[in-house]
Amino acid sequence: MLDWLACQLLAPRLTDLTEVPGPPLPEPWAENDLLTRTQRTFQELGALTWRPQGPTNPYKLLMGMGCRDLTTREADQQPDTAGRSPNYAPYPAFEPLEIPLENGPQLTGHHSTGAPGAPVVIVVHGLFDSHVTGYVVEYAESLRRQGFHVVALDLRDHGRQLGRGLPPSLGIEEGRDLFAAARILSHAEGVSVGMVGMSYGAHCVVRAAHEATLAGEADVLRGGVLAICGPLDIHEAILSFDDHARLPKADALMDRMIFSELTKVLDRHLKLRCRTATLSDVGSYRSYVERVVLPAYPEHPAEFEAYLERASSAQPAVMAELKVPTTIVHPVDDPLVPVLHARRAREAAGDNPFVHVKELASGGHIGLAGVDGPGTLQWLSTWFGRLRDG
Repeated sequence: MLDWLACQLLAPRLTDLTEVPGPPLPEPWAENDLLTRTQRTFQELGALTWRPQGPTNPYKLLMGMGCRDLTTREADQQPDTAGRSPNYAPYPAFEPLEIPLENGPQLTGHHSTGAPGAPVVIVVHGLFDSHVTGYVVEYAESLRRQGFHVVALDLRDHGRQLGRGLPPSLGIEEGRDLFAAARILSHAEGVSVGMVGMSYGAHCVVRAAHEATLAGEADVLRGGVLAICGPLDIHEAILSFDDHARLPKADALMDRMIFSELTKVLDRHLKLRCRTATLSDVGSYRSYVERVVLPAYPEHPAEFEAYLERASSAQPAVMAELKVPTTIVHPVDDPLVPVLHARRAREAAGDNPFVHVKELASGGHIGLAGVDGPGTLQWLSTWFGRLRDG
């Protein structure tokens, strides 16, 4: 009740991305060479401007994002209700979807019935959210209106997968799941496939690009990967969630209160997952990784530091090797996943011509649509529009 009252009285009203007129979809590049198409798209992205039109305080953005979809976010923490909120009901073009993987879980989500030959864009949610969380639905519907066939999926132990399979692997297996799904969609539809991921989902889509590269099948993801506010150094992210001193410190009292409440919510969500795993005394993210994640994946390094180093995207073994068009977008004022993640990824990428990192002046943590809705849609339109098949 107190959460509801706080949301009603204090939370800013953020832009609904589906209410923003979308830009016309640009023509795809005529070049067949993927590198040439990628470089031309990077140049066009570099020319785009960011014009804040809504609230820019990153802490109030966090509060606004959380309050706007409070019911769904709470439902997503219980196995019987996770991933089942009727947020797609206003958009009848979307239907439930299941993608069985040969060596993995059966992926669940929703998809739009796009026109024959329409490119596919896979939309991936953040930590403790699901494919029915409000911002995911808004991105999915906005992309559908631009002409894409859209697939929104639940990650391991999220949404309809919560408590019904393996726990998160911090991106390693999630990347394989997403690449396998992209391969199935690419082969079935014969069109380009792209991905957009937010927060934890951004890290996972980069890992999917890594898997496509390792398999020698970068062409499966020739539609490009767009990673927004990703914890690309997942090792640093886990340490920061346990030690908030590693994160930017809020100056204003209200900002500190908002951040404190947010971290309490995240800790409560973690405890709910531990309860699902029949553990009651896990008090930290490190302990969760050691006691829940590592035992579930014995084929990977079983030592905490080694596992998280391997799982991180911000390392040369991932970023410098990518052959999939990859753009990383990160506001410099992100208080939850600091921009240092994107900067470490850029440093790890070196001179890789398939990787582009763009820092924005504002947007907080995945609050881009609330700050500049038209600019957000322009990013989506330019990236996926230019890279799509002609």
